[in-house]
Formats: sequence, structure tokens, C-alpha cells
Amino acid sequence: MVGTTPALLSLIHQIEKVGASDATVLIHGESGTGKELVAEAIHEVSARRMGPLVKVNCAALVETLLLSELFGHEKGSFTGAASRRRGRFELAEGGTLFLDEIGDISPRTQVALLRVLQDRTFERVGGVTPLRANVRILCATHRDLRAMVARGEFREDLYYRLRQVVLEVPALRQRPRDLPVIAATILERIAAERGTAPKRLSSRAIAALSRHPWPGNVRELENALRAAAIFADGEVIELEDFTTNVEGLRDLDAAEPTSTPATPRAGTQPATPVIEPPSGPHAPASERPAPSSHPPSMPADRTPLELAYAHVRGGVSLSDMKREIERECIARALDESRGNITRAAVLLGMKRPRLSQLVKQYGFGGTSED
Repeated sequence: MVGTTPALLSLIHQIEKVGASDATVLIHGESGTGKELVAEAIHEVSARRMGPLVKVNCAALVETLLLSELFGHEKGSFTGAASRRRGRFELAEGGTLFLDEIGDISPRTQVALLRVLQDRTFERVGGVTPLRANVRILCATHRDLRAMVARGEFREDLYYRLRQVVLEVPALRQRPRDLPVIAATILERIAAERGTAPKRLSSRAIAALSRHPWPGNVRELENALRAAAIFADGEVIELEDFTTNVEGLRDLDAAEPTSTPATPRAGTQPATPVIEPPSGPHAPASERPAPSSHPPSMPADRTPLELAYAHVRGGVSLSDMKREIERECIARALDESRGNITRAAVLLGMKRPRLSQLVKQYGFGGTSED
């Protein structure tokens, strides 16, 4: 995970906090945002890092296979079960079990998982002997589990068991300033795989890519970079390499803003550093993008309400948008007030106790009450 936007810095701070515990964590975010990377980071900073990290894609298996995959099975428990097989819970003994796409599991699997979370025991399919589960469980989903509970599609008791801690992974469109360094990191990995020198993006390409909404997030960006890198002549990937060869980017806007960042040249230090844990309470004002009268790729003559609604229609969650606006406004007010919560509350027109609560919720540190 690389970048310097407040949303990512806050996520990294939260990862460090929850890593020290053994709590069950629900990682929520759109497809392609890097939820698996978050799970890996939590495991690496946890006390279980010397144990295995076992991953299961719950959406990739039908109910009967998923139960056997998770809990194992006894010989003869079903057709084809020629021998006893250990499940992922046993394989993850002493480590971490990552259940991806947890919102896709069946009601029967939900019951079995609830029992493990409650009693820390399970039985193999076809078995009767209780087995102890010494694992930490991390889950991820792009679905709205609360809405699924309301519709009767997901057990409410399991939902509250899973959400001991909830981490929100920001969408790529919510942190366009991180795109150049993300792209540089991906291009370096692609070059290492192919045994070639890393390519870099032209400033025109960066400007256009930064305005694209990226519904598939970082995964979509990586696929686009892999295709463009194949067709690019020389070490620089131009805008035309995307518009000509990448489906979905053929209408990419080539309009260039007055100042555009450049992808780090191969073999040099990236323009935006790889993220280290934030040393201050929030990103300095100089590191955040300047306010804009209109969002990227939107006409300037549209009202703020029209722009916000256009983003929602484009797939941005309304709750995510409200949360991001709130977090960013608080960060800017804290910068202006030099971390003083009382003065920041005045700037934001809100009561100090409520702001103090939000500061803790978003993980801003280094603040003072007076």
C-alpha cells in the first residue's frame, strides 16, 4: 500500500492498532481496492505473524465444497471423500484465516462459522469430534452486510460477531493524488516479472488517468498498465497507449491541467514516497490537493449538489462520500488550528465534544483540547 492521502494514512494507522490485538476484523471496500493487502498487513504486524496466513475465497466455492474446504472432512463423509482431509481452520492453526467475500456464504455456512466464532470449536464434515480453532479470523466483503441483514440474507448475530473492528478501504477515485506512485509501483513489478526495465507514464497519461473514475479500482489500473506497457514504444507510456489498446479507456480525456505530476523514472526515488506510518496527527496541508470548484472530469458549471449526485450515480457510496468529506474537513481544520480541537470546532461550526469524538474515530493524533 503506497500513497499519502489522509484516507490511506488513517487506514495504515488503524492497521497498526488492530494488528496488536486478536480481534476479528471486517475489511470493507469496493472490488479491487486491495482488501487482501490489508489482511496481509494486519497479519504481518500481529503476534501471529510467525504462523500461517491462510486465504479462502468464499465466493469461488459452492456450499458443500466450502464447508469441506473450511472445516475439512472425514473419510467416506460424501462421494469422493476417499480419505480424511484437513480444512483451512486446521491449516491456519496458530496463524490467521482470511475469508474473502464473506457476504457470499450460504445460510448453512453462516451457522457453522458463527459456532466457530462463539465456541472456538468446529467439526470436520462427517465427523463428531470437536476440534479447537486457534486462529484469528479476518473477513472482507464489498457488500453492504447491514443491508443484507435487514433483507434477511445475512444472520444478524454473525454480522455483529464479525464486525468487532471494521476497516474501510478507500476507493482509488477517492485518492487520485496517489495514482502516480501506485502506477510506478505496479510498473516496477510488471518489469520484474517480464525481466525488462521499468516503464513510466508521461505527464499527459497521468493527468488523464487521474481523472478516470476507476470503478474497478487498483485492479483495473493494474490491468490497464499491463496492456499499455506491452504496446508502448520505448520507456515512456503515452496516453495514446491506453486509448488505443485498453477497452474502457478509449474515451479517456486528454485535457491536461496546468500542473501535472510525473511518474518516477525507473531506478529513481518515487516522487511520492512509499507510505510509512504517519508521524503527525494528520497529513500537512501542503501535502493535500488544493480545493477545486468541481470534481475531476465534471463540467465546471454544475452545482455542488449536481456534482455530488453524479458521483453517487457513478457508483460512489453516499455514506463513503459523506465520511470522506467529513474526514477531509476535520483534517484541514486541525491543520489551520495547529491541532487545537477547540479552535477547530469553531472553524467547523460544531461542538467540541463531538469533534473530539470524531478525531478519535478517524485516528488523528497529536491534538490538544485547549
